[in-house]
Amino acid sequence: MMKAPVNLSRVTIKKISLFLILIGSGSYLHFIGGFTYSRTKLSYNLPGWIKDQTQETCSAVTNIAFLKTHKCASSAIQNILFRYGLNHDLLFAIPETGSYFGGKIPFRDFMVRSTPWFKLGLNIFAMHTKWDQNQVKNVMPKDSVYITIVREPTALYESLYAFKEMEKVYNQTLDEHVASSDVNGERLWGLTGYNQMTWDFGALKSEINNLTFVQEMVEKADKDFDLVMVAERMEESLILLSRLLCWNITDVLVLKVNARMSNFKKEVNEKTKGLLRRKLAPDYLIYNFFSQKFDKLVERYGRKRMAEDVSKLRKATENLMAECGFEQRASQNMTGRNKPWSPQVSGYRSESESTVCQQMSLTELPFIDILRNKQKSLYIKRFGSKGVIDRNALPMGAMALRGSAYQAERKKLLQESFVHKAQEKIVKENITQRDN
Repeated sequence: MMKAPVNLSRVTIKKISLFLILIGSGSYLHFIGGFTYSRTKLSYNLPGWIKDQTQETCSAVTNIAFLKTHKCASSAIQNILFRYGLNHDLLFAIPETGSYFGGKIPFRDFMVRSTPWFKLGLNIFAMHTKWDQNQVKNVMPKDSVYITIVREPTALYESLYAFKEMEKVYNQTLDEHVASSDVNGERLWGLTGYNQMTWDFGALKSEINNLTFVQEMVEKADKDFDLVMVAERMEESLILLSRLLCWNITDVLVLKVNARMSNFKKEVNEKTKGLLRRKLAPDYLIYNFFSQKFDKLVERYGRKRMAEDVSKLRKATENLMAECGFEQRASQNMTGRNKPWSPQVSGYRSESESTVCQQMSLTELPFIDILRNKQKSLYIKRFGSKGVIDRNALPMGAMALRGSAYQAERKKLLQESFVHKAQEKIVKENITQRDN
């Protein structure tokens, strides 16, 4: 007797597809039962520039928006953008204080529009923020290029837990915290927690563990971003970045900035890795998609061609390292603008007076201060001093008795709260209904 043909429902097909994209992370065992998937097969938006664009046929891009994801080697990309922009007299989206736009609340265009130097114009957006593509587009030029970077989620979370000194905050080791904490729990300082990439990409609390929503967000991001780099493939990422922006390879040379020293890195045991693969299913959905797409981009670029260009990048880096004579030191052994705020991070110092050498070894906050002061001066020269207020000095009170990392983090959050106090109230009112 002939069997009737099997008719798979649309929901069943979606679940099978979600299984396929998550299978690489192991997360499907925990999440597949309650979620659906919004397409029947994977497809990627592979741009024409990846193969066709050459230095002879393109012009250097100067309008760039960068989603700075936490602990994804994003400080290295930021340093590249800062250097290029500063040396080409480009203008940056910079908050009046600190290094965040909005902090724990989603980006809104008035966070940039309210800064006095917005009147000067805008070329590069490269600050930490909770991303909202449409709101960023409201302040960026129409021809802007959009980029970001992702990282393997378990490695990201281990790095985040250590870098933010969460073991001291929770009084738990990473293994203990992962075993006992709720994936839907409150985020540390309203910013930091599980599925940090999903959070950075803009998901609200009610959305962050909804895989159907996250997949739709990934599909949108695939269209919104011209390039999503991969931290584990940094050299290839830099080659593609230089190609997309039509910059020379020497423009994308960079040190391994804001990276922890080896003695602060801890191996995650297999049990904790398994728990994290399940708890970080949304981040794995993002990472798996874009890491697979990245491989397609390299294939389209040409693997032989990529290998040749990576070799050129390494040679150029070696030459610059020799020219600058960089010395790498632990944070506690450094002072001034090259000293990282975290004691877990090493910094670089160069005896060379070369502008490139000095800028490459600058840490994030001092570099931001340089850009902010330059734009403040440009604004005052053109419009006068009205509206420019120095908000960097805030009383620390009892917090001065705490550790340096805690002080820096708390000061940054206090400054953000001070600058955006009125704005945050408006933003919260606008998103409350959606988040509920």
